[in-house]
Amino acid sequence: MDDGSVILKTRPVSEPVALLAPPAPERKAWKRQRLAAVLSPIILIVGWTLLSRSGWFPAEIVVPPEVLWKTFVTYWSNGQLPDHLTGSLGRLFGGYLIGAGIGIALGTLMGVSKQAEAYVLPGFHIMRQLPTVALIPAFIMIFGVGETVKLVLVAKATALPVALAAFQGVKGIPRTWLDVARIHRIPALTQFTHVIVPASLPVLVQGLRTALARSWMVLVAAELLVADSGIGQMMEWGRQTFRLDLVLIGVVITGLIGFTLDKGFRALERLLTRGSRRQEA
Repeated sequence: MDDGSVILKTRPVSEPVALLAPPAPERKAWKRQRLAAVLSPIILIVGWTLLSRSGWFPAEIVVPPEVLWKTFVTYWSNGQLPDHLTGSLGRLFGGYLIGAGIGIALGTLMGVSKQAEAYVLPGFHIMRQLPTVALIPAFIMIFGVGETVKLVLVAKATALPVALAAFQGVKGIPRTWLDVARIHRIPALTQFTHVIVPASLPVLVQGLRTALARSWMVLVAAELLVADSGIGQMMEWGRQTFRLDLVLIGVVITGLIGFTLDKGFRALERLLTRGSRRQEA
């Protein structure tokens, strides 16, 4: 009997939902990207090998891959390459931690205080436009040619992007959250750890990842000029002695380290942002 009522038919909960699976075009695109990531270095090595054996260029200019591998094994086994890597990575993470701490503190201060924003932000934007590499001569005159100047350069390259990310992250927090925390007289440290950090974490992590990539490039450039060890110094010594194999090994290692750091930070970013979303839910 039609009594005017409407019967809604719903899908049983136990029935699988097809929408949860990624669409077929996305799976195919993901497979193509993976295949390209594997084939690209293979094609590069094969092309490099063919070019080095073609006789068009001297062996000192286009170094065969097998020569590069022998040089790599020699310098790794005699301990020189591990020493250079240890020196570079130690400077990188030391300066990065210092710069990240300064950047988070400065960006948070500008985000929560309008007076700090008014006084600090204009000068901050001016400093942000100055390339860190252009400041190397001035920093050498101020700090000398020791380890301090390299730590300062890495810290500077790190602090500004992190401060900008922290500032934007804090500015994106709804003001009502901070107002409620002040009304309930929550201590400033508790506000920072339980309100500001979780809310600004996605933007902050992106800034930290960008800062790590920039600081690595700045460090290698600084080591080319003022260092007695490190990957940059190894490449500079190879240039002075016309050892192109050493220069190319340094270039490859620099790229691999930068790639590894970026991939590792992307994985950490996904982990942290996933945890943040779960807490919000």
